[in-house]
Amino acid sequence: MRFIWLFSTVSVPILVIFVIAYGVIRGVKVYDAFCKGAKDGLLLIIKILPYICATVVSVGLLRDSGLLDIFCGALSEPLSSFGIPSEIVSLYIIRPFSSSAALGLLSDIFNTCSVNSFVADVASTMMGSTETTFYTISLYYGAVGVKKTRYTVAVAMICDAVAMISAVLFCKLLLS
Repeated sequence: MRFIWLFSTVSVPILVIFVIAYGVIRGVKVYDAFCKGAKDGLLLIIKILPYICATVVSVGLLRDSGLLDIFCGALSEPLSSFGIPSEIVSLYIIRPFSSSAALGLLSDIFNTCSVNSFVADVASTMMGSTETTFYTISLYYGAVGVKKTRYTVAVAMICDAVAMISAVLFCKLLLS
């Protein structure tokens, strides 16, 4: 256990020192390269900020308008026939849009169903095996200027659906 603590304490400083030393040995002006990278990073943030704002506002509208509740109500019955707990339907709907909103829903699931429940296990597994699809697509495609996502959204949503079903199946297999 002490080794893990020691490793986690010294690994980042050693990595930073190694990168700086490697740059100096290769003749790179490390400080100038660092400043250029920081400038490029700030320019990238400015470039993708509209996409982030659009995603945050969309999630807020979805949640505050009551549309999320309507979707959850419509999907809960069919999904429960497949053994998917109705409590995680809202998490499944919101997760592709916002990680922070999904974490809030996960916290609500923990509070209402208990952290040791089957529903909490499924929700936690699903959080670890799904992605904030629309956020990621808008962020990365927006950063490089891609206008047409082609099949990316469809394939990503299918993968998220498979991850949700797999989370239920694995939790049933491993925890029962």
